[in-house]
Amino acid sequence: MRPPFRFPKDLITLQRAWQQTYAELAQTPTGASTTALRRRLITLSGTLCTHPH
Repeated sequence: MRPPFRFPKDLITLQRAWQQTYAELAQTPTGASTTALRRRLITLSGTLCTHPH
């Protein structure tokens, strides 16, 4: 039997940060400034996509 697969902790942390940022962006009222959240989401997306795992 194979041992359970474990994702690296930094990858899990990145994914949680991405999900939290996305949720915050989705909850932001219309007309409110979303620039900081959108930039954070783009940065996290790039980091996730280029993660060596």
